[in-house]
Amino acid sequence: MKTKTNVQDTRTLDDIVFENRNKAYGAYALNKKHRKYLLIAFLISLTGVSTAIAVPFIKALNGQDVFIRLDNHLVTLIGPPRTEDVIPPPPLPPAPPVDLDKQATYSPPVLVDDAPPDESFGPMTDLVDRTYNSPVIDIIPDPVAPSPEIPETPEEPIFSPQEHASFMNGGLEEFRIWVQKNVTYPQIAIENRISGKVFVAFCVNKNGEVVDVELLRGIDRSVDLESIRVISSSPLWKAARQGGRPVKQKFVIPVTFILN
Repeated sequence: MKTKTNVQDTRTLDDIVFENRNKAYGAYALNKKHRKYLLIAFLISLTGVSTAIAVPFIKALNGQDVFIRLDNHLVTLIGPPRTEDVIPPPPLPPAPPVDLDKQATYSPPVLVDDAPPDESFGPMTDLVDRTYNSPVIDIIPDPVAPSPEIPETPEEPIFSPQEHASFMNGGLEEFRIWVQKNVTYPQIAIENRISGKVFVAFCVNKNGEVVDVELLRGIDRSVDLESIRVISSSPLWKAARQGGRPVKQKFVIPVTFILN
């Protein structure tokens, strides 16, 4: 039976850390020589500091001057002044005497029965006789011209408000049916065999009125004018609303003219 022998492990910490790794990369070599380089740097620093301290002492023991002397320079030490050198300030002049009795006494005012008349004022009658008031002139100011009225900014119509305008409890289709019922086919258009669709744009303002009637595409003057006439004679609508307030809304509808 074979017995296991105890083999002393001589591996260092770097060998254990870099086991099964690429030791030729460079980090292994740096860690391996780290202690050596650190010891060399410490010895060089210690030698430099020791030399800088020891050289002045060695020169002093040999009788050499360690410090640089400054020749031809006179140094005067200024100390505190002596008592006999201090010149006392001149004495202050004496204060004027104060009469305390005069300050404490109070002189009462002298009362007289009849004061002497003041001759600087004359009689008032002379002043009344010598008045020179200029007559009052009525100044009529120039009439202020009335400020020009500022025209109201035209309201821009909205195509898709939050609440659309309604016509007779309906919408645009209800208005189109009403237009077709009230259109009269012009006789001249019947004679000339004119038919087709007329496209008209109009707006319903915030008061519910039909305004800004405009011909977009027509087919003949007779049917175009008839379409505009009927749409302009529309009853009142219920105005559209945007943010809770009435606004102006724009519509476009076709008016159809068909010959039977």
